[in-house]
Amino acid sequence: MKKTIIFLLVSFIVLLSSAQHKKTYDNILEELLSNSALKNASLGIYAENLNTGKVVFNHNSQASLVPASVFKILPTSIALEMFGPDHQFKTELAYSGSISTDGTLNGDLYIIGYCDPCLGSSNFSYHYGDLISDWVNKIKAEGIKKINGDIIADASYFDRINIPDTWIWEDLANYYGNPGSSLNYKDNLYYIHFKTGNTDGSPTTITKIEPDDLNLNIDNRVTSSSTTWDESFIFYGEGKNDRTIRGTLPWKKSDFSIKGSIPDPELYICKVLNGALNTAGISVSGENKRTFDIVDTPRKVFHTVLSPKLLTIAETTNLKSFNLYAEMLSFHISKEAGKPYKDAVLSHLTSKGVNTDGLNIEDACGLSHFNSITAYQMTQLLKYMRQKSTYGDEFFSTLPVAGTSGTLSRYCIGTKAQNRLHAKSGSMTRVRAYGGYILNSDGDEIVFCFISNNYSCNNYGMRKMFENFFIQIAEISEKSE
Repeated sequence: MKKTIIFLLVSFIVLLSSAQHKKTYDNILEELLSNSALKNASLGIYAENLNTGKVVFNHNSQASLVPASVFKILPTSIALEMFGPDHQFKTELAYSGSISTDGTLNGDLYIIGYCDPCLGSSNFSYHYGDLISDWVNKIKAEGIKKINGDIIADASYFDRINIPDTWIWEDLANYYGNPGSSLNYKDNLYYIHFKTGNTDGSPTTITKIEPDDLNLNIDNRVTSSSTTWDESFIFYGEGKNDRTIRGTLPWKKSDFSIKGSIPDPELYICKVLNGALNTAGISVSGENKRTFDIVDTPRKVFHTVLSPKLLTIAETTNLKSFNLYAEMLSFHISKEAGKPYKDAVLSHLTSKGVNTDGLNIEDACGLSHFNSITAYQMTQLLKYMRQKSTYGDEFFSTLPVAGTSGTLSRYCIGTKAQNRLHAKSGSMTRVRAYGGYILNSDGDEIVFCFISNNYSCNNYGMRKMFENFFIQIAEISEKSE
């Protein structure tokens, strides 16, 4: 009897101790907020349990904060609702004038862009195949053996797309700072390959540039560093083709590449097609040109290329956090709505019951530091997409998954949060944000948005704080609270 009483007493103490140490939502939020790196930071946190309707977190959730790439949730979700996941964007080949009996086109060859975000992209090589070779074959099939005219890129669909006023100079020549066009080509990218030195501060050497026909004049000031990530930036120089590259790259690399932004993709695709035609024996007497004005000249369209389905583009936008695609989707949204993108978003959110006070929209991809949204607003949009949207499941499938895909592929590996966290992340200097869904230990789905601005640690330190936060959410059981 005495042994039984002792056993029960010990069991009670163990259970009591376990209960005392079991963390709650309040516990883990207090732990996050107590971090010294957040002492002077602005932090907005909001979350709801979609199964029970319970508000899980509500800290400074009405503060208007910079969201970085979490902002891509807006164009991807709205585009899916507006056009449907199966929508495709087109690009046309056409010509003016006429084709003589000897195969001479007495007129101009046109590439007409309708803003396919990803025409010819390596992200979708399985879809486009060898795009330019296919076009040459289509031109041959039309009976054209010689072009007595120009090759013209028609980018009039959205007129000239300007760089947003609030993007910073440091970003503009880099791949993520390209404003896009009605006629994009291969993501408007070029690659610079480096060989780095073996010591900290040693010089680097540019080994090649792909493609190699851009005629760029590059002033390479990049040095080698013991850091393991890319900290280099490409800047525009005085001349149109001048570039200066500053910063550091990881040392001891025989081939390390960075990506730059082609400023005139319309002219470049004309140049590539012209070269391929010449190789195929079809001469072009005229020049490579582009126009942003509506063309009144009668033209015959003889070939149409369709993009991948919108759902696939939205997936790549969110999984890879691809700025160009988000920006291009915003122009389609604007045109379809018949109003500027900002007004289209405000109208859409209002129609879904989302209060837009404090929402400031300067771009679609989140690159501008002048964008702002509240954690509450973003959570309400995510809640709508999950519970009411016709394409909620499709949108959910576009989000990165912790430990598995996209920008979250290295998050929460080996923890309970792996594969249970589906979210869009965002980061810039002194900005770290997340919006999405996570399952707690009970299997309840938590919809959330967490935004932190102006913290005192580095971005990786802030990432680890939030990663630990996610892990603890996944371990919580509300039933035992």
